[in-house]
Amino acid sequence: MPADPDEHVLLAKRGDAARNRARLLAAAREAFAEHGHDVALEEIARAANVSRTTLYRNFATREDLAATVYAEGLDLIERRAAELAGSPFGVIDLFEFLLDLQASSGSITPVLSRSDAAVFAGLTKRTAAAFEPLVEEGIRSGVLRPGIELHDLLLAILMGDMSAGRADSELRAEQHMRSRVILRRGLFTDHALATWKPPAEAPASASSNGPPSGRNPRA
Repeated sequence: MPADPDEHVLLAKRGDAARNRARLLAAAREAFAEHGHDVALEEIARAANVSRTTLYRNFATREDLAATVYAEGLDLIERRAAELAGSPFGVIDLFEFLLDLQASSGSITPVLSRSDAAVFAGLTKRTAAAFEPLVEEGIRSGVLRPGIELHDLLLAILMGDMSAGRADSELRAEQHMRSRVILRRGLFTDHALATWKPPAEAPASASSNGPPSGRNPRA
């Protein structure tokens, strides 16, 4: 029995909607990184080649869009955390992985802080849950400096995000790199940093067009 033509139309519309949403998220990541979190939403719609109506149908506010961009990054962080389970240097690897993602999407914390309180709290809890077992392993193995706990690392992540500059700003990129060095030295022991071997390649981010991570692990 031939398929219902209306069903084909419905499936096609759903496919178009999913592609539009994916294009919007990709454009938002790049725009936040290049122009900052206050970039005009119309610019994001234009870059995604969709109408403003389509943008607002998917994301009613800038905060909704930023939260979804962050949540996509969290999906990657959670998968990476699972891969690093049990590794004494896992907490360093995941911290660097997250900072790479921050560099590829720019600082969006100011926008997230204005989002729905429950949404913001949920994203924070997911971040903490991803890091918690790796922090515990880092404490046991002496990778983390004495006294450093989960909440300290979460604060460092916030600091790293605030320094994640625009991709087209050489000065901000340098500042972000230097802030990473400072945060790294504050969180991890000298011995751990001297013996830690970073991955040969930067981890895949939610965007393939992100700027260099600015890693300088031995600094």
